[in-house]
Amino acid sequence: MQVLKKYIRPICLFLLAAYFMFAAVVQYNDPDPLHWMMLYAASALVCLLATRRRDVHVFAFLVAGMALTEMAITFEGFASWWRAGQENVIATPMSAAKPYIELTREFLGAAISLAVMLWLGLTQRKTTG
Repeated sequence: MQVLKKYIRPICLFLLAAYFMFAAVVQYNDPDPLHWMMLYAASALVCLLATRRRDVHVFAFLVAGMALTEMAITFEGFASWWRAGQENVIATPMSAAKPYIELTREFLGAAISLAVMLWLGLTQRKTTG
């Protein structure tokens, strides 16, 4: 278990931070980039702070709240995608006829952030409390 904490966890956190930074950067061409860039950049920052063994559970829960807000905003599009037959959300091009494709991508991106932030918030709380 010590090996997991010493090596594997920091590697996973660096990879997650890189993913979130990439997600933040590619938002520049989004119609509403600012709040998505903030969510992903904040997620990356929390991951990086956690690699330094910082007590990040408060920040992780704040970012989780941001992710939940984004999920609530985009939920209707996700539900439409689900009802429409769950076509391939990655390969299907965005169009005015299918606005749920973009909303589903945003919903799932926020869900990834939420899952990581809850993982960090709950595990950091146990190890530092």
